Amino acid sequence: MNIYKPIIMETTKENDIRKYIDIFKAEGIRIENKTFDKINEIEVSAEETEFEKCIFKNCKISGNFENAVFHDILFDNCDFSNCIFREGSFIRTEMINSKFTGCDFTDSRIYHFSAKETLFDYANFSHTNIEEMIFEETDLTSCSFQECKMKNIYFENSKLIRTNIYNTPLKGIDFSSNEMSGIVTSIKDLEGAIVNNFQAIELSKLLGIIIK
Repeated sequence: MNIYKPIIMETTKENDIRKYIDIFKAEGIRIENKTFDKINEIEVSAEETEFEKCIFKNCKISGNFENAVFHDILFDNCDFSNCIFREGSFIRTEMINSKFTGCDFTDSRIYHFSAKETLFDYANFSHTNIEEMIFEETDLTSCSFQECKMKNIYFENSKLIRTNIYNTPLKGIDFSSNEMSGIVTSIKDLEGAIVNNFQAIELSKLLGIIIK
């Protein structure tokens, strides 16, 4: 496993993210070296905005980040539920103890991404290119990974309940430490996946086998 964490040096603390989004839209000045702390209950329109070497801490934000770029970013104890990140770019991004329930990450590009103790239930990663990514102690209940291109993705001690991983090859991916049930996939997709005995019994339902 060789997943790089965000490279963030000194930052200035800010409490008005809208101001910097407006500056980017007007002048194209990238939002960088900022710590956005305790920004709560706001909605933003941040389409195509570029964030670099920033920290989001204790924030609750909703809105549209379609086509946005997140490069060397840390999300710590944040709630971005139901935000739109479609066609976004995530490079060296880390999420800790945060909530991304129902978020739309479709058609995105993700490189060196780590998430720990974070909620992604009902999130959608379909049609996404993923390389070097780990979900650790995360909830991926009813999350979707349809038609993804995956390279070096890891799931550790996470929940994959009714997770949709269809038309996405899973060869070499180790699911053995995770809670898995009701997963939506195909026999072809599962070829070469690594599972434990209990998961194998659960997945045998895809074959129509009844085990007594």
